[in-house]
Amino acid sequence: MCASAPAFALNTPRSCGADPHVQCAAYDPEQVYRVATMPGRAVMIQFEPGEHIINNGAGIGDSKAWNLAMNDSGALLKPGAIEPETNLVLVTNRRTYTLALADVSRSQPATWVLRFDYPDTRAKATAAQLRRQQAVASALGKVPAAPAGAGRAEAAGTAVQGAGSATDANMRYMMRGDHALAPTALWDDGRFTYFKYATARDLPTIFTKLPDGGEATVNFHMEGDTVVVHEVSKAFVIRYGQSVLGIRNDGYSPEGRYNASGSSIPGTARIERMHAGSSGAEN
Repeated sequence: MCASAPAFALNTPRSCGADPHVQCAAYDPEQVYRVATMPGRAVMIQFEPGEHIINNGAGIGDSKAWNLAMNDSGALLKPGAIEPETNLVLVTNRRTYTLALADVSRSQPATWVLRFDYPDTRAKATAAQLRRQQAVASALGKVPAAPAGAGRAEAAGTAVQGAGSATDANMRYMMRGDHALAPTALWDDGRFTYFKYATARDLPTIFTKLPDGGEATVNFHMEGDTVVVHEVSKAFVIRYGQSVLGIRNDGYSPEGRYNASGSSIPGTARIERMHAGSSGAEN
């Protein structure tokens, strides 16, 4: 009578691309990987960035038949005997790799480079991305967003109001003077003031009113057809040639508005490292 023993299948890495000697496998801590070797050919076992073999973390069954070297990218192997089949265990700062060093076969050409795909790393990256998205969404939910649309400035002395905007952006602005200079939309978010000119007209110059009654040109940048002024003022003056338009901010608050997002870029938030994983603040 013959008693059958259980068969343990080795994981045979497959070609990563065009060259069959560069092989890949999905990492599984419970799996043994077959590395196809042949005399006169070196083998590179490559880890993910930041992973390295720890001290005394390399163990080989037949050390006389193999030359083993380690570097920052992984382990380099070269057989020194005609029949070098044995096992190899590599312990890194992140994982343990169990390898079977075997002769080449029809099903597996000689392995020159063996790389791994890491489901655990991808799972961590996915979880970290979800945490970042949740943190950003939470931060952005505490600050007013730019209005989805705003009405055109009307005649002098009337307020610029939003057209169906459901945000907390301040659009309580009164204008007096040459309303041909009026922006097509105007609002602030407590930090910046937005002058939208959805027209083909030349842009006028924007000034902020100083406490002593004087005027100063504003710092700004352009976002498409919108002049983003880097401040919120109680009053602005717009000039173009001899034309003048005065603007009064009826929703002005000297204290401004707390920037819960921590970011000066609309639609983004700066979050703590604990939410962002290893990448620090994220958008």
